[in-house]
Amino acid sequence: MTDAVAAQGTLALESDEPAARRSGRAYVALALGAVLFVFTIWYQVYGDTRKDAQAWTDPVLQSHRQWRLRTAFLFLVWSILAGFCVPFGLGALVFAPVWLWFVYRVFRGGVLFARRRVI
Repeated sequence: MTDAVAAQGTLALESDEPAARRSGRAYVALALGAVLFVFTIWYQVYGDTRKDAQAWTDPVLQSHRQWRLRTAFLFLVWSILAGFCVPFGLGALVFAPVWLWFVYRVFRGGVLFARRRVI
């Protein structure tokens, strides 16, 4: 990523403040997903697929939108697979790394979003 595109994303972010606030709230909702799975998936899908989300032209916001959607979707899929492993005594072994991966993705995304960096 060049500095020109990163600078363009920063400038566009300042002019699109409501979208930036929504993106910040989306990271909070994603972090709550460690406890409230359904809420997280619902917020990510609802909040990021509305028509105004399609209008975001800022590369920083688009990058983080895709990051959050992938994180939420993969966390849901891996959590369901971990649930299927519970009867075999492997649920915790599958879910622990998935949960750590989820926390890492939320933390990394939040830090890069605060720095206005493209992922």
